[in-house]
Amino acid sequence: MNEIHDTLASVPYFKHLGAKAIALLASKTNPRKVETRGIILLQDEPCAGLGIVITGEVRVLRTSSEGREQVLRILGPGRSFNDVAAIDGGPNPATVVATTATSVASISHQALMHLLDDRPDVAKAMLSLIARRQRFLVEMIEDAALHSVVGRVARLLLRCASGDQPLIEGAADACQRVTQQDIAAVAGSVRAVVPPAMKYLEPAGAIRLGRAGLLIVDAALISTYSYR
Repeated sequence: MNEIHDTLASVPYFKHLGAKAIALLASKTNPRKVETRGIILLQDEPCAGLGIVITGEVRVLRTSSEGREQVLRILGPGRSFNDVAAIDGGPNPATVVATTATSVASISHQALMHLLDDRPDVAKAMLSLIARRQRFLVEMIEDAALHSVVGRVARLLLRCASGDQPLIEGAADACQRVTQQDIAAVAGSVRAVVPPAMKYLEPAGAIRLGRAGLLIVDAALISTYSYR
């Protein structure tokens, strides 16, 4: 319970709550442990409440009827997921999967509504974070509509290199472990088209591919491909 208490206190929404309020909120959570690649919740199922990552790392993604995945967000400890459903009580808008052995806690829609009634500052903090995430989703749509796969991959890598990566919250080393499958999922493409995109970047000396993942060598060079 102490771990849950400490993590809740680090969540951006709850950082202004006092120890007593955090303890009360912690008592209303439903903690669980999830193995690597375990499904935490599924898109379109009834609202599973507000999820909080306690330990480990999760991915928030949408899956098409053909099985293609679009990664919307990568989250580490102290970060929330399923925020929209937790607020409006509607179906889960995305699937959440554990990328490592992970522990999470959930707060029901009803419990969250009671908290928001009592603490408008929490509601304001939620609105601020959701607005920031919405801006990033608009950028993702722009990338998919206006840029080639090479451009989308380059922009993703450039964000990783600069540390300005709104896709990733609370998982600072996620970019260091990125694979070609990961890049395809984040860029909204398929695994088969990523290697051709990489052929423009690796021989030029912008990146280096290895068994452990991908190493960004020259961010300035990557930027020349980012608007193609």
